[in-house]
Amino acid sequence: MKSNIKLNITVSLAVLTLAAGCSGFLDVNPKGETFDADMFNSAEGYEDAIYGIYSELSLDDALYGGNLMWMPESMGQNITAVSDYRFGNLAAADWKSNGPTNLRKTVWGEAYQVINHLNNIIQHAEDGGSDEFKYSDLYLGESLALRALIHFDLLRLFGAPVWASDSKKVKAIPYVRTYSFDITPYSSVDEVYDFVIGDLKRAEELLAADQELVPAIRTNSAGGFTDARITHMNLYAVQALLARVYWSRNDLNNAAIYAQKVIDSGKFSFRPLSSFVQADGGTLDLNETIFGFYSIGCQKTNATKYRVAGYSSSASFSLASDWKTLYEEGIGTGSDHRLTSWFDDSGQTLIKTVNVTVAGGSSYTGKSIVGVNILRIPEMYYIMAEYYLSTNPSMAADFYNAVIQTRGLEPVADGRLTSDMLFTERRKEFYGEGFTWHEMKREGRDIKTALGAVLSGSVPDNYTLPVPDEEDEARNNMEI
Repeated sequence: MKSNIKLNITVSLAVLTLAAGCSGFLDVNPKGETFDADMFNSAEGYEDAIYGIYSELSLDDALYGGNLMWMPESMGQNITAVSDYRFGNLAAADWKSNGPTNLRKTVWGEAYQVINHLNNIIQHAEDGGSDEFKYSDLYLGESLALRALIHFDLLRLFGAPVWASDSKKVKAIPYVRTYSFDITPYSSVDEVYDFVIGDLKRAEELLAADQELVPAIRTNSAGGFTDARITHMNLYAVQALLARVYWSRNDLNNAAIYAQKVIDSGKFSFRPLSSFVQADGGTLDLNETIFGFYSIGCQKTNATKYRVAGYSSSASFSLASDWKTLYEEGIGTGSDHRLTSWFDDSGQTLIKTVNVTVAGGSSYTGKSIVGVNILRIPEMYYIMAEYYLSTNPSMAADFYNAVIQTRGLEPVADGRLTSDMLFTERRKEFYGEGFTWHEMKREGRDIKTALGAVLSGSVPDNYTLPVPDEEDEARNNMEI
């Protein structure tokens, strides 16, 4: 793999220049291309454009390389901002202080910029049709899936909880599906869910080739667009995201359908104990990762935030006070391998999301892919466990145990699994990945902040980031 190659994209309408920033690219990425109508005259042009999208999304702090992990981790109280007032105020739901205001603006603006670029690709791919190039269906399918992913994550931040009143849910976010500067009306929470599901179901049909392109035994080498498919929004990533979307909407029936599809594919397995104990931080696991962003340079930023031992002595973030007991309590005679593999007890730091070798400036020579995980196979098993929890406790325990036994824990006896146990287990499994706050929002759980305050989980506004003021100001100015 090559790294730190920059791709400059000029958008024909907006004349916007993008840079790869801290992200790396797979081998096929060129040093520069023009993102305009001429770019879509070749398959290589489409691929260059799509690689540019992946780069934008994994920039160090803007979206999936930073804020879309750190913001939920802070709001879910898995991390405490010691010297960063932005995340400290965010964790207290003080949305409109300067720090959180700037974070909201950054996420909103960057996300919709990428969505506009995706819509440009989608428009050309739809005009060209399935037979234009060999992998035209993949180009369109990945772009639709990425558009759905971004809108879904914006909804999870800026939309009211699914259990809120209709008056709270009536105005969520705009779901932008055209490449233009026209104003897109706001959609309700339910409408956005419907749009996300619609895009993902289209993508699922278009990405059928991944049944052959995604091998069950993977390597970290890539020589072309159809290699290293776990770094692309592949077929199984789409099905896993559909499972997450339905689960977030409290539609467990459909969530289970898609989770089971991913499990039944046989493409993903749990990492062996030998490699789990010696796992490299900040990598996409070749067994468990369904989709993640390949990203090299972001490791240094992540290392600084999580004070990775041996690299950074700065203290932007600290772990929650209960981080160690979380993995130690109630495990009987077992030993949770995640505690010893993902954390450094001596420095009380999280090393799960950072590759210390890369963060220190050296080349990575391991067997995984350096990057940011978005979807992993344990989530699918947890969804199945929750689906069967009330109707088939034995089956629920089987799915739950399938995960925890690979983490070194003893199986849960038939009928002993509870929803609280599932919540705790998901928190342990996805610590540092920006998951817990979204589950708390789904369930309406109270938030106990690091400063001792309690934010009521029954108040939708405690779980709804306000849309940046600039969005409505711009709309008003354009309407005048």
